[in-house]
Amino acid sequence: MSQAPFKPDAGSLPEQPRAPTLRFARLSRIIGQRVRSDLEVARYVANGADTGLIDHLAGEGLTRKELEFVIPARTLSHRIKKHEKLSRDESERGVRVASLLVLAQQVLGEEATGWLRQPLRRFDDASPLEMAQTEQGARLVENLLVQIDEGYVA
Repeated sequence: MSQAPFKPDAGSLPEQPRAPTLRFARLSRIIGQRVRSDLEVARYVANGADTGLIDHLAGEGLTRKELEFVIPARTLSHRIKKHEKLSRDESERGVRVASLLVLAQQVLGEEATGWLRQPLRRFDDASPLEMAQTEQGARLVENLLVQIDEGYVA
């Protein structure tokens, strides 16, 4: 017996939130490049971010010292002098921080940057920013922010 594929009635579906549009607008501002989808973000990373990404992150309240895991200061200076883009790995780390910052700002508002610096027992007293130094750590921070946003964590 064959089942017909499920085709939802467009009128019965809830209206899609504008959060992704807002997220990409905020991310675009921080990275200094207009992006409208995760695919565009992936292309931006693959092509190498502009060194201005570090300035944009610093403009959001993060210090150069905090961003050294993205790219060491000496390497950044070298890239700027030679008019080079960030490497793919450096770009990925920078966009990772930018994405977490956008989510933290969405969930916590003006307290986002301070929260990213705060050591948390949940992370064995590492800060969310320290956790973001790895992809897996960043996912844990992202999950925590979603839990906070949904009211699971105080």
